[in-house]
Amino acid sequence: MRKGAGGLSASAVTGEGGLRPRGRPGGTAKGGFTLAELAVTVMVVGILAGLALPNLRYALLKAEASRLVSEGHTVRLAAFDYLGDNGRFPPSSGYGSVPAALEPYLPENYTFTFNNVTFAWFSLTLPNANNVWQSRNLGILMINYASRPDLAEPMQAHRGPDAYWSPTLFYYLIPG
Repeated sequence: MRKGAGGLSASAVTGEGGLRPRGRPGGTAKGGFTLAELAVTVMVVGILAGLALPNLRYALLKAEASRLVSEGHTVRLAAFDYLGDNGRFPPSSGYGSVPAALEPYLPENYTFTFNNVTFAWFSLTLPNANNVWQSRNLGILMINYASRPDLAEPMQAHRGPDAYWSPTLFYYLIPG
């Protein structure tokens, strides 16, 4: 036998004869994992899932809050379209019902109820524009999530100049 660099014969390097592949007695290597390797893998995956699930739940709540705010924006745009056509906001409708006058300005089959959250539309016509809003018309869009306290914190992130938050209500004051 001819020896190569490092003193190993060609048959030993290729696995013929002298060196046997690692594995089971008798030199046959079979694929697979031991029970200990599988147990460690399952434990690691379980720990990672335990860390990720609370974050996933909060991400889903943030997405739902964003959807509600987006739906509110849709109603605001429809109210401004109505204001442009009629010179005032549509009349009030109360909780859970779309103002009939606003229906042509909203997407088809639009509803004011989403996953136990209700919307309400109220409008005021003020005697003159000498008020804090500098407007005669004031629309109020309320998003009531009192039955969903888990949405309070994600909804808080959407406050803005005309968007107000409380632990059970999110509302827009819409001067026009």
